[in-house]
Amino acid sequence: MKLLLATSILTGVSGSETFRDALSNISGKTTTKYVGAAVNEGFFDDAHYKETSSDYYNLVTAENSCKFSAVQKTQGTFDFASCDQVAQFAEDNDMAFRGHNTCWGVYNPSWLDNGNFTSSDFVGILENHVTTVLDHYQGKAVAWDIVNEAISDSAPYDFKANTWNNITADADGINTNYIDVAFRAARKADPNAKLFYNDYNVASSQGWSQGKSDAMYNMVKSMLDRGVPIDGVGLQMHVGTGYDLVDGVIANMERYGALGLEVHITELDLVCSQKNGYDCVWSDDMEQQQGELYATLLKACLDTDACTNFETWGFTDAHSWLEDGTHPLPFDENYNQKKAVGSMLDILTGY
Repeated sequence: MKLLLATSILTGVSGSETFRDALSNISGKTTTKYVGAAVNEGFFDDAHYKETSSDYYNLVTAENSCKFSAVQKTQGTFDFASCDQVAQFAEDNDMAFRGHNTCWGVYNPSWLDNGNFTSSDFVGILENHVTTVLDHYQGKAVAWDIVNEAISDSAPYDFKANTWNNITADADGINTNYIDVAFRAARKADPNAKLFYNDYNVASSQGWSQGKSDAMYNMVKSMLDRGVPIDGVGLQMHVGTGYDLVDGVIANMERYGALGLEVHITELDLVCSQKNGYDCVWSDDMEQQQGELYATLLKACLDTDACTNFETWGFTDAHSWLEDGTHPLPFDENYNQKKAVGSMLDILTGY
């Protein structure tokens, strides 16, 4: 499918309507339910931060506070205080809450990475963690990234070396790896939660990301074939303003849709400068290019039946995980709308 975008409408100027308002007005014309952003409860004391996110977006993800190291710093002791702040913020502002994440190979507590555990111990630890987290947020989260970033970045694209690889296959063959363990525990804990696998450098099934993208597709298809419960995939998109693989993103979303899975664009940001050789100087023209790409990707999601969530990793350049000067997000460091906001609104209001 070739994406056609009328760039003449991408003026970067729109009315006072917000993303969530515009999306609600096109309900029934698209399967996309959410335009979301990651938030950090540490910035909730900033009124501009809270107001911009709650006014413009209808979904939030906790940037860090729901991860393993945040909620189980000490073995067997769960602290949901920070994660609860984000979930409550969502509830108070009629926003959806998306959980991220229950199992990742990095940023785990030292007791887990340095402990002397057997494979059976690790299974019990993982099952207990996933079960406790999903039980605590049962009915409050629209989806959970159950496993995050498990696949290596280079051929043969096997699993990254991490603590969880100490889990070996069950003798009866029910669980073949830690991903199986986590997803089965999640489904048992909350039969109604939507369970996602989330990864980066996999958004396009064409071009430089094809190898890892195909590996992820094959892994997910194998899970389905073996009866491992999974409802969708998250496609992170930490890319630059020169990204030119949108057709491959559409093709990739469509092949997951053919498997009956949902697709969430989960961690989108478009940097002006990145380390892979693409560089730029921030200017009005570059801001326009960024806005057009944000709009193009949003339209790709709206046009693709499998895509139900379009989410940036943060929303203001004032609080991005990326270094200063990369200008990655739709609002600038002073919460002013960049051209990306108007361009995205043009797509939504004209849909």
